[in-house]
Amino acid sequence: MLSRLKKVPILLEKETFASRNTYKRAVLRGQLSLLGILVGMIYTLLDLSNNLYVSLPFYFFLISLCAIVFWINRIGKYFLANVIFLLVLLFLIYVFADNDHNHTGVGTYFIMYGLIALTLTGYENLRWGLFFCALALVGFFIAYYVELPPIIHRVNYSGNYVNVSYFTNFFVSFLVALLLLFFSMNINYKTEQDLMLNNQLLAKTNQELDRFVYSASHDLRAPLSSILGLIEIAQRSDDANEVKHCLELMKMRIADLDSFIREIIDYSRNSRQEIRVENFLLYELVDEVINALKFGDGMKNISIKNLAPKDLKINTDRSRVKVILTNLIGNSLKYRNQRHDHPEVIIKGGVNGNSLKMQVEDNGIGIMAEHLPKIFEMFYRASEKSEGSGLGLYIVKETLDKLNGKIDVKSTYGLGSTFTFEIPTS
Repeated sequence: MLSRLKKVPILLEKETFASRNTYKRAVLRGQLSLLGILVGMIYTLLDLSNNLYVSLPFYFFLISLCAIVFWINRIGKYFLANVIFLLVLLFLIYVFADNDHNHTGVGTYFIMYGLIALTLTGYENLRWGLFFCALALVGFFIAYYVELPPIIHRVNYSGNYVNVSYFTNFFVSFLVALLLLFFSMNINYKTEQDLMLNNQLLAKTNQELDRFVYSASHDLRAPLSSILGLIEIAQRSDDANEVKHCLELMKMRIADLDSFIREIIDYSRNSRQEIRVENFLLYELVDEVINALKFGDGMKNISIKNLAPKDLKINTDRSRVKVILTNLIGNSLKYRNQRHDHPEVIIKGGVNGNSLKMQVEDNGIGIMAEHLPKIFEMFYRASEKSEGSGLGLYIVKETLDKLNGKIDVKSTYGLGSTFTFEIPTS
């Protein structure tokens, strides 16, 4: 499964990776390439300061190799970058180890090389990793135990040069070992965190699935059973008015069923679809939601005020904000106070820093204090008389979670409710 991770602009050009491990190895490969360039430059300066020129072509070769590998890795050709980097790096280590009669500690690079090979190839390409490790072992024995003509003309270094080279070789090997160890620890930690998160999500999904199957089957069957009963009555009746009344009731039951199915679709889309950022006018979106809701039964006497700024443009997922507003405004309309002389719903919106902050306020029936902590749970109904499915506010919360948003509710039973939500904007 492809995943989008926060890329390192200098090291990587791609934004989508097959897995977190692929991403981490790409970053590590880029870091090792830069480290190789740095090591080549250090040795070039060290040799020039000591008037030693025999190894300079190989240092230039190392710098060029690492620069090429860095570029290949950056554009996403990871296997090719691995092969070039590991083959040529082994050749260079062998060249300098074969010439290490001054004992500057070049042999430690073979150990470092084996660790790099196994880390960069990964468990999924373990055979390649073991192949390169075997090549390193062969290279070590040839360099130190087989007499072959040296590739670099052997030079006797000064004691000071040997000490500096030994320290540099040890430091680079130590630094690479720490880098590889940190990489392994980071991968293990992230994997463990992902596993814990997935277990939590799985437990939550199983729990919600059980509740969904039970409640959804009831909420789907209830309107259908009601419609079947009304059809039975209409078939037996010869009274045109009674048949018309049955048809009106059937229409209401079908509307309830349609509303419930729409809520299920909204929930499914939110959990499966990626976030799609759009630039849109907030006022127009609120107006669109109001126009879709205000023509329902009993809505004529309700005052709906859109107080969002008319020229305010927002960058976020428009369809998800629409789902949130549809459910919140729909709830305010559904649970209006029938005894109130002037029922109203007020929608406000604005930008607070880098966030969109909106309020949906009504003077409806309100919510009892003991129900407030549970209203965002799946299929929760504040009372047996609730008209809704119990999915609306749950969908609001899940949608806000997807957008990294938050919601707060203040309600007084008999006086009304105010829902305030906030989501980050790009």
